[in-house]
Amino acid sequence: MYQWRKFEFFEEKNSKIPDEIEGKISCCSSGRGRIILGTDDGVQCNFLLTLGEDEKIAQKQSSMCLKVFDLDKRQEEGSSTSGPECIQILRIFTTQFPEAKITSFVVLEEAPPVILIAFGLDNGNIYCIHGDIAPANSQSGGVRSAITGLGFQVDGQEIQLFAVTPGSVSLFNVHAHTPKCHLLDQICSEASCVAMSDHSELIIGRPEAIYFYEVDGRGPCWAFEGEKKCVGWFRGYLVCVIADQRTEKNTFNIYDLKNHLIAHSIAVEIVSHMVCEWGSIVLIMANKSVTLVLEKDMESKLDMLFKKNLYALAINLVQSQQADAAATAEVLRKYGDHLYSKQSYDEAMLQYIHTIGHLEPSYVIQKFLDAQRIHNLTHYLEKLHEKGCASEDHTTLLLNCYTKLKDVEKLNVFIESEDSIGEHKFDVETAIREQTVSMRKETQDLRTNASIFQLSKCTACAFTLDHPAVHFMCMHSFHQHCLGDNEKECPVCEPSTDQNSRNEKHFFQQLKSSQDGFSVIAEYFGKGIIRKGSRVPTAEDGEQNSESNFWQIENL
Repeated sequence: MYQWRKFEFFEEKNSKIPDEIEGKISCCSSGRGRIILGTDDGVQCNFLLTLGEDEKIAQKQSSMCLKVFDLDKRQEEGSSTSGPECIQILRIFTTQFPEAKITSFVVLEEAPPVILIAFGLDNGNIYCIHGDIAPANSQSGGVRSAITGLGFQVDGQEIQLFAVTPGSVSLFNVHAHTPKCHLLDQICSEASCVAMSDHSELIIGRPEAIYFYEVDGRGPCWAFEGEKKCVGWFRGYLVCVIADQRTEKNTFNIYDLKNHLIAHSIAVEIVSHMVCEWGSIVLIMANKSVTLVLEKDMESKLDMLFKKNLYALAINLVQSQQADAAATAEVLRKYGDHLYSKQSYDEAMLQYIHTIGHLEPSYVIQKFLDAQRIHNLTHYLEKLHEKGCASEDHTTLLLNCYTKLKDVEKLNVFIESEDSIGEHKFDVETAIREQTVSMRKETQDLRTNASIFQLSKCTACAFTLDHPAVHFMCMHSFHQHCLGDNEKECPVCEPSTDQNSRNEKHFFQQLKSSQDGFSVIAEYFGKGIIRKGSRVPTAEDGEQNSESNFWQIENL
């Protein structure tokens, strides 16, 4: 675990316990926007349940009582105290439930005011009180040694109780008339090192590791070394106070178990209690100082990761913390931009594809048009169509890509493919018409405007381009010596087809006999046989110079 990265995803604020609380803090709890401190000389501060000895009870009876206070009600004016009103008192030990030292105490609030209370005793017994906290609703069960920790596990209507002793972990079915003990593991733990996760998993801290338990036994184990003073759970993070026996110093760590990182780590004094309230972790020290640990916002955490180029971790972070799809897409875009800047085009495209539906497609298309990465661009346009996010312009561009790649098979499959409704995924005629207009405009620009060639490297050898050089209208450029004897046609775009495919009569024979004339045209166009400016004579044309070109064939 020493290899886990450390980050500062949290920040601290310091405070202290009010001076009027003079006694030693013996217990602590939180909930509903309040933190409740119990001291050895009384209780300082919806219902508050307290467990302790009542001096007013006769000496012959057990003085150990459970008291229920209503924090929304105060004692009437003129009374000797100004604390909350006590609405019920229950004696814990009776002739049916013999007295023993209480070593652990847990409350489950199912649906207010229905509650479930469990007491763990030093003799191994567990007393449970359910519902209206009447003695008649009590039941008992137990193990053979002192109970050091308790935790409720709720699964639908079934409620089970974890019980931890110095040497074992057990499970009880609370609703059973006679609870039976199911031994899960034999392991020891201190009382302060037992907690429950928000997935109802039992957490136990031991010097060599931290263990997780579910109802069917031991689950994951995390080898965080050091004596565990406190463990807890906060918003999906494991929180832990660890003592280093070599330095005799305490460290408070917040672990992100999903992403394998330490979200925060600070040196602390002796921690007596740890609770979670007000959207923060509250550490109460033995000297009555208080440290509030608050989580930073997502934007701040992502900025830290972006500065270190930890984009993969940033993606995992937003996904594990269930950020919305738009926020996730923004992180993916930034990761894609980072990979693109490193010329890792394939990896960048994988990230951009995940942004489809949230990121404007033109943002990605322009990047890969500029980089002349036609294979990546084609892949992106295909995904746009698969996810139903493509426009007519995207369809036209994809057809152009297939044509430039001479991928007749994909072109035919794309044209003939049907969706679940049985209709074409796009308007073929509209796409071809738009492609025709675009190519005519390109031809006109070539006739009337100057072309600028900006390539700095030879397409063939990839070395710096110097004179003499040859530039083709397809925007490929070469050293003259790299072209050999053929300086009239670009070797990259020159179609490699046999003589039979070039035969004009063969083309018209296929066109005449085919039921789908467009497929024949697309095939020849994809092979580069029919190109801008190439003349296809008709029978009447003979040897005359006509204006026949691809666009006339397209109109067939």
